[in-house]
Amino acid sequence: MNLLSKYIYPTGLALLALLVFMSVFNAKIDFNGDNCYYYIFASSLAAGNGYVDMWGNPTALFPPGYPLLMTPLRFLTDSVVAQKVLNLLFLFAGVMLFYAALLREKMSRALAFVVCAAVIATPHILEFSTMMMSEPSCILFIILAIYAYTRLPQGEGVWRSPWLYVLLFAVVYAFYIRTQAVVLAGAVVLACLCARRFKVAAAVSGAFVLGYLPWVLRNIVLGVGQSRYMSQIDFSNVWGHIRMLVVQAVPESIVPFWDIDYAQRPTLLLVFMAVATLAVVLYGLWQLERLRVLLIAFFVGNIAIVSIMNTPSYYRYLVIVLPVVTAGFLMGLWSFCNTLSLRCMKRALSPLFLLLLFIPSLNADENSAKHSVAGLHNLAQSPYPVHIDNYFDLGDALAKKNRDVTVAARKPELLYVKSGLKALRLREEVDDIGILNFMVDKKVDYLLVENLGFKFAFERLHPMVERYEPFFELEMYTREPVNVMYKFNRSLAERWLVYKGHR
Repeated sequence: MNLLSKYIYPTGLALLALLVFMSVFNAKIDFNGDNCYYYIFASSLAAGNGYVDMWGNPTALFPPGYPLLMTPLRFLTDSVVAQKVLNLLFLFAGVMLFYAALLREKMSRALAFVVCAAVIATPHILEFSTMMMSEPSCILFIILAIYAYTRLPQGEGVWRSPWLYVLLFAVVYAFYIRTQAVVLAGAVVLACLCARRFKVAAAVSGAFVLGYLPWVLRNIVLGVGQSRYMSQIDFSNVWGHIRMLVVQAVPESIVPFWDIDYAQRPTLLLVFMAVATLAVVLYGLWQLERLRVLLIAFFVGNIAIVSIMNTPSYYRYLVIVLPVVTAGFLMGLWSFCNTLSLRCMKRALSPLFLLLLFIPSLNADENSAKHSVAGLHNLAQSPYPVHIDNYFDLGDALAKKNRDVTVAARKPELLYVKSGLKALRLREEVDDIGILNFMVDKKVDYLLVENLGFKFAFERLHPMVERYEPFFELEMYTREPVNVMYKFNRSLAERWLVYKGHR
């Protein structure tokens, strides 16, 4: 093997990653909210305050794995852009490890290159990699575990191998990044059992339990509960969720992709294409002799665990398994096409023809903002929509006036990261009196009635302000779409609540 053939494909992956990452890089804070919670927790860790929220309260909202990875950089800079660059580096490191793992499975360098290039260009992976979200780092540790598994020696020598301990660490830490990664531990154990490596399976199981124990004990001692995902378990519509995931989410997420309308019942053609896609994915994964059980179990396990959630969120929870699904699809497709070529034309196909499947990702229409590389590029270059800009403008204006105040608002985590304002979310299930008591108890100074499209503002907050007008003084507002900041007369509201017997 000459040096050119050894290094040309890794160099190609690096250049492709650079081009794609520069194209889709989005410096704006994403409006989903979760990305801001990760930043807040990392900021607290960097400041030496522990794993707490913006108010200094211990939290178990998300596992601490990703904020811990953010902390060293957060210690050096408060830049959101720097954290986004770090996330892309996590993804790139994971892709290069995946390339190395596929080569250890005796895959040709050309096919491994195409598979990893497809992972780099998978729109839904890129979508979450351009935010401060946990998916890229979780993908990195999942692939680190896969790579370490391929390096395990046979026999008793496994206990002296550092790769066993890399495997144990990667499995546990992936779970600390995303609870969903519990499937990885199960997949590794199953693969070890099928390979009759019972002691390794026991080691993985034991390490997982012992590794998880400190988090459980910490949450019990602090009384903050466990993972919020436990409350989302729901078996009432499992088959409906599986159908959505297999027939709609999986085909949409890999290359090539289809424009899927989740609100519509799948057509017979889409069902046929989805079943064919699933068969190709499983066939492709079966080609990997050492990894076939691990990867198939990881894929099927993720479908199973997402299907029992009451909010499977379309493709949202499949992102960490997409490198495996994409690899299986491309390997299966190439194997099938290559077999046909050998039988019909008596010649082997180059895997590089699969690069033609990337062409759809270069297209961006009005419906593909997050479903193609070109669409992500356009989204990154676009400013915030006016209603979001107005929301942030009010927060910035109040922060310039007085940052040491408490605001009640929708998306409080965004106000804190963007403007430095400490904010609280109002509970939607309580009545007006409950909201007023909450604002008095929490010493709220301002109420931000936003125009973000949530009916809570229009159906509850606007009427409440009108009914209790003496308690709310107009402080500032934006023009269309209107967002309003009210100064809350807390002392007057408290006296009235006491007088009326509501406190």
